[in-house]
Amino acid sequence: MTRLQTAIKQIIETDSSIKANYDLLLTVPGIGHLTAVYLICCTNNFVCKVTGKQLACYAGVMPFEHTNGISIKGRNRVHQMVNKGLKESLHLCALSAIKCYPEFRLYYERKKKEGKHSMPIINAIRNKLVLRIAAVVNNQKPYVDHIAAA
Repeated sequence: MTRLQTAIKQIIETDSSIKANYDLLLTVPGIGHLTAVYLICCTNNFVCKVTGKQLACYAGVMPFEHTNGISIKGRNRVHQMVNKGLKESLHLCALSAIKCYPEFRLYYERKKKEGKHSMPIINAIRNKLVLRIAAVVNNQKPYVDHIAAA
């Protein structure tokens, strides 16, 4: 391990609120060490209670329609001033969730059979992950997979 990785782990271990949020983030499917640390840094350890919608807008996974008066122009798009590093990290988390968790794999396969392109499906999965991240941190309860628990 490098000195930087050691310092990050030491900071996580010494601060109880950071450690609690870090452990909660790791319970969300697809979220790993780097994404959890990045989320804690970007949100200042979730000090301001951000909603899932706010976090999704910040991460750039919530598309909005472009309207001008009464006309709708083109397809839905995300704003260009999003946190691109967080978006990339969530993209990798979504790919991991599709690969390793049946809930996300079944969702992806179902949408593919409906004829959707893969990128909007992956973006929807990123949005699902962000909403779960916000719920886990705001409720201070670990994520429980209801499908696996049944």
